[in-house]
Amino acid sequence: MSAKKRSDTEGAGDSGHSKKSAASGRGIRKTRSSDLGRALRSVYDDTLREAVPDDFANLLGKLS
Repeated sequence: MSAKKRSDTEGAGDSGHSKKSAASGRGIRKTRSSDLGRALRSVYDDTLREAVPDDFANLLGKLS
């Protein structure tokens, strides 16, 4: 959707939400995004700390 059409349709269906409500909605999304980012980093860090299985290490050794 083009920017012009988007701006035309945004005002047409105004459901009475104030600018403050919209800003607070963005804050909630930002918080959720931040929480998700922290959770993903935690899982990734845990994975990096796991030992490499011997069979996999042996296969990698055969490649070099």
